[in-house]
Amino acid sequence: MTKSWTAIKGALSGFSRGQLMGLVQDLYRADPKNQDFLHARFLVSDGGTDLSPYKKRIKAAINPSRWDAPIKYRDARRAISDYNKARGQLGETLELMFYYVKCGNDVTLEFGDMDEAFYNSMGSMFGSIVKKLSVQANPELTATWLDRLEKEYQRVANTGWGYGDELGSYLEDLRSSQT
Repeated sequence: MTKSWTAIKGALSGFSRGQLMGLVQDLYRADPKNQDFLHARFLVSDGGTDLSPYKKRIKAAINPSRWDAPIKYRDARRAISDYNKARGQLGETLELMFYYVKCGNDVTLEFGDMDEAFYNSMGSMFGSIVKKLSVQANPELTATWLDRLEKEYQRVANTGWGYGDELGSYLEDLRSSQT
């Protein structure tokens, strides 16, 4: 038998409601990431999804508690991707992307100049935020985020490797997309 979604789907089609609930419960208990997924998918309040599990993963990857621990960009980006698979609400996705950049900026402000890969990753994420906002053509959403992005840019405007210049360029692009 081949291992595929089609094979699993066929096996599940004969399950009763109770068996399906049991399976979901087993998956919930099997891995904290499954819990985060199900919470994001189903437990949404008026204030939105609880993003703290995803933010915790981002912070641990970008700004680990041990100063000599490696920065794990892929793990931080995976947290954002995992959220998108669970819920994918634009405002919350932007919040996680912004948090990624903010955590990185905290690192460079605390420890000084970082390497080129670090600034490339932070700049790329900042650029992705701008791109998502530009595509939406939602002036209210963009205005809200423009203010936050400006403030974050001001924190690191004089950072090395041309990072501040790159963020400034993205902000100019966002401003010009609004006219």
